[in-house]
Amino acid sequence: MKDEEYLVGKVDEVRNSDGTWINSQAFREAGNHFMKHKYYIADPWGTPDWLTYWKEERRKTIKGVTMGGARITGEHYSYLNYSPIQKVGEIRGNKASKVTGFPDFWDGDYNYFWIREIARDGIIDALLNDEEKELVVNMTDKDQALKMKELFESLNLFVKIEVDFLNGGYNLIVGKSRRKGYSLKAAAIGSNNYFTKPNKLTIFGAHDKKYLYPNGIFGMAYANINFINENTGWAMPSDVIDRLGSGHIRASYIQYKNGIKLEKGFKSEILALTFKDNADAARGKDAEEVFFEESGAFGTPGLLKRSYKATEDCVMAGAIKTGLITIFGTSGDMSGGTFDYADMFGRPQAFGLLPFKNVWDEDSEDISVGFFHPINWNMEGFYDEQGNSDKAGAKNLEMLTRKNLIKHGATSTEIQQRMQEKPLGPGEAFASVSVNNFPVLELKRQLQKVKGNHWQETKGTPVNLYYKDGKIAAEPIMDGTAKPITSYYNVPTDKRGCPMIYEQPISNPPQGLYKIGYDPIRQDQGTSLASIVVYKSHHLGSQHHDIIVAEYIGRLETPSDIDRIAEMFADLYGTKIMYENEVTGVKTYFQRIKRLYLLAAQPDRVISKNIKSSKVARIYGCHMNGQLKDAGERYVKEWLLTVLDFDEHGNPITVIDKIYSIRILEELIAYNRDGNFDAISALFMCMFQVQEEVLGKTFSEGGEHKNAKKLLEMMDRMYKKN
Repeated sequence: MKDEEYLVGKVDEVRNSDGTWINSQAFREAGNHFMKHKYYIADPWGTPDWLTYWKEERRKTIKGVTMGGARITGEHYSYLNYSPIQKVGEIRGNKASKVTGFPDFWDGDYNYFWIREIARDGIIDALLNDEEKELVVNMTDKDQALKMKELFESLNLFVKIEVDFLNGGYNLIVGKSRRKGYSLKAAAIGSNNYFTKPNKLTIFGAHDKKYLYPNGIFGMAYANINFINENTGWAMPSDVIDRLGSGHIRASYIQYKNGIKLEKGFKSEILALTFKDNADAARGKDAEEVFFEESGAFGTPGLLKRSYKATEDCVMAGAIKTGLITIFGTSGDMSGGTFDYADMFGRPQAFGLLPFKNVWDEDSEDISVGFFHPINWNMEGFYDEQGNSDKAGAKNLEMLTRKNLIKHGATSTEIQQRMQEKPLGPGEAFASVSVNNFPVLELKRQLQKVKGNHWQETKGTPVNLYYKDGKIAAEPIMDGTAKPITSYYNVPTDKRGCPMIYEQPISNPPQGLYKIGYDPIRQDQGTSLASIVVYKSHHLGSQHHDIIVAEYIGRLETPSDIDRIAEMFADLYGTKIMYENEVTGVKTYFQRIKRLYLLAAQPDRVISKNIKSSKVARIYGCHMNGQLKDAGERYVKEWLLTVLDFDEHGNPITVIDKIYSIRILEELIAYNRDGNFDAISALFMCMFQVQEEVLGKTFSEGGEHKNAKKLLEMMDRMYKKN
């Protein structure tokens, strides 16, 4: 390890072996001294002791500080001691006032500042001196990997990163809860660069200037620069460029030599750029650091990705990484229909961003995501004076708060908004925002569980449907000959598939309990698949509801053969079929067998609500166009996020947790407007039936408040159990 040449003072221990901080205040000595005395050092300006002090402090802001066997980065040290902020003062009950001070030491920030070093430089460069690095370079690949793993584990971080990604050369994307100070941290890093990195440019980028100046992130950095100029030994003039009102400052001054005007000085620079009207705003610039502020607020679809791609070369010299781009924001700030931020967070490797194991969402470690700072890390009132988070206590309070909000009239939409703004994990943060309008991270989590636990095989039963003595029968296929199509990506040559049942029908079901959605094939020739989904809705006394109880995905010799499977499902579950009626052969089939009554009527209320002047008037089924596809996506997303119950730990159980079909999960994850997604089309048909019923009823309570009331009842049951 690097030696303790940057030691502040003699400290035996600052951290326990389990990672708990016991004397983190040792890293805040300079800032604490300033707050007490209103100066850093009493020695007069320019004296030897004064010069020695500021030389050493400058070194700490660059190289970091080792205390009692634990080390923080230079950026972290600068943030703690040279970045005054407005912070929460003494807490009395649930009230407190704001006071001026330096940031508290947070274990969450310790994680953030270290993963910045790892992303940019790699674990070896971050932690080892030159001599130690030489030894590692000469190791075998296996031994080198073991050493990197050892170094990473020595940091005792909350996060998990695969060894393959510890070599550096990545950019960084951060998802977070509100009020975690990431704009302040970025401003502190920018101002630290300004005073420690000559001829280097820091860029603050955002969709709109309101996030940058005069009161945004650039304004924060500008105030920090003024503080450092006034109170430290690093003062630097900015006589050439000093523009708070337009977001540009440069550490330089004018000197005349032989009558020639020359720019002299450190020439470090901070520049604020807006990408609202120009994704190429940063193109051609050479930057040490780039921050994308409030990334969820890039209102135009594709703009954040285009801006990021155009900016990547700013931190590159050919194929060599020379700087770091950090993208951060809060999912609750999503606007304008952009899903770039969510997509990049959920697919970090595709964008050259450091991937992390998803340790925040239950059963999701196999899923790669960006770095995440949840609400229960360093929540006010739930961390001690050393910065140790009471993560369990904070989580419990957040769950109780949500319960209380529901009790006092908050709607399910309002609760969902709170979960986005104050999430416990990426699943909550991005649940209603993703690249395809569906909650991709939660769907991936469920897909991992279904595959890992073989749930499709254990919870689903392949069946042979047939009529016997005029009655429908469903015979389980137990001999291994059934070949249901279980993948969207790898469709077998034999496309016949077979019906799957996840829940048997109840006897004498009430009208409307079950609904069938049917996406038929359009002709005898071709490769597309048909999809039939049987959906169980919510009726009084129904224990398990809003779930898929049966499905068929496949292609038989003729379209009529598949129509017959839809007919048999309708008889088995005692319901009607909503189908995409542009395929006229379905009506022809049911007309031929004299069973038109099995076809659901056109959902006129749904059509009228979503299409201003529809000219399509058909008796049965539903047509599909762009407006109805919009509605279908919206209805399916709302359905997926429906909370059905809470588990023993207080985590919500949603519809997603009850989907056991690999094919349907993969379609939902891969969905886009241009592809062929048969099962989703069938789901649209199910949802149109549900919404047609909803629009045809008059509720004594508003639907939103009714949903919220259901949430409250379920939470009450959960807390009574605990």
